[in-house]
Amino acid sequence: METKALSAKWLLSPRRIEWREGVCGNYDNLPVTGSVSPDTFAYLLELCGLKGKRIEKPELSRDEILRLIIGKTEKVPSAPEPEFSGEEAYSLQISPDGISLAARTKSGLANGLKALARLTAVSAELPCLTAQDAPAADFRGVHLCIFNPNDGTEKEDTSPESIRKMMKLAAMSGYKYVMLEFWGMFPYARRPYAVWPNELYTREVVDSLISYAIDDLHITPLPCQNLTSHAGWSRIVSRKHVVLDQRPDLGEMWVPGGWCFATENPDTQAYLRDIMEDLLDAFRNPPFLHACCDKCFGFASTEEDRTKPADLLFGNHLCRINSFLQHRGTRMIMWSDMLYSSMDALYWKCSPAVADMLPRNILMNLWTHNDPGQHWHDVEFFESKGFQTIYSPFLEESGVRSMNAVCQRNNSHGILQTTWHRPQTARKAVALSGALQWSGVSDYTDDGEEFTTHWYS
Repeated sequence: METKALSAKWLLSPRRIEWREGVCGNYDNLPVTGSVSPDTFAYLLELCGLKGKRIEKPELSRDEILRLIIGKTEKVPSAPEPEFSGEEAYSLQISPDGISLAARTKSGLANGLKALARLTAVSAELPCLTAQDAPAADFRGVHLCIFNPNDGTEKEDTSPESIRKMMKLAAMSGYKYVMLEFWGMFPYARRPYAVWPNELYTREVVDSLISYAIDDLHITPLPCQNLTSHAGWSRIVSRKHVVLDQRPDLGEMWVPGGWCFATENPDTQAYLRDIMEDLLDAFRNPPFLHACCDKCFGFASTEEDRTKPADLLFGNHLCRINSFLQHRGTRMIMWSDMLYSSMDALYWKCSPAVADMLPRNILMNLWTHNDPGQHWHDVEFFESKGFQTIYSPFLEESGVRSMNAVCQRNNSHGILQTTWHRPQTARKAVALSGALQWSGVSDYTDDGEEFTTHWYS
């Protein structure tokens, strides 16, 4: 296969690559040695066509660079050059006698194996090359929803099998994080009535998904849960409420109608703390938790809450959530539209001044389902106040490309690609967005059909 065609089908072709003469064949018969424990990369080795291989003679090199060698190598593989300095950087060498990888961290070595797996999926004979790569953006995330399949609404498959496939596609598309939002489907131990009765998502199933992400795919799973609005934890079109449909006696913890939490109620505050504790424990103390807090229709509509302005109540509520998460060592993410949005937010918003009372460690998630164009006012609003921002596109390719371009131009923190109720439809958008986030370019022309078909499996 010509290198140009090969590079296109590889999708995440490394930013620095030198093609050389010759090929490496029968690599699946070669021994594997390295400086990591034998089972660390068993699944990724399998994705590279090295099923059943174990890493022999694991020992840390004197220079503390992690290495993995398949077969022989012309020389000791060197670490990525200084311009590829992040912890996720890797270097890859393929020669006629073998393949070698080097990185400063396990995450870098994992990224090198994923690059190799993408290449082995395209060609049985690997072209000789030397390559170095590292991601352009730090926060590279994909957002996956998990819905009650029996809520009577139209949506695509979010079963555990589907989520595993999307996780695998995300990992091979260059993502660092996979965010899971359970719409009334997380098996809470402290509040067992906060989940729809189901046999799909037991705690064992959830634990297996988290283990699959961390231990096999080497990506970080993050929890996402609405902690202000969407408080029925069900899609609005279903008109269902996961708690009040089962426990109407708990109605005082929500505003009338159940759309928002009654945030001044001490029982509500204890409930939300328990919810966060369960999520943080299950996700192995994740670096981020997405608290949502968008579309707060009717917020502060209880008699108790009316003793203070809704703007102040909203700000206080966000600060409480953030303080709790900080104590656990987790950073809060929130949708930014209640504070400020130049697009999509066609409903009541609190005063933009509320943003000034919030801690700057909160990561602001800007979103629109449209194409924001070359200049997006939301970015300027939040970043001028000292907040880091991530952006969220949906299905529209122009929006995915535009947001990635704006993110790169502004040197913003990254992208959280959404899929919502259409995960299967969103597969191409997920692959494209991941490639753009990783590479820092916006000129990919391949439609990604072969890539998504192969890795969504």
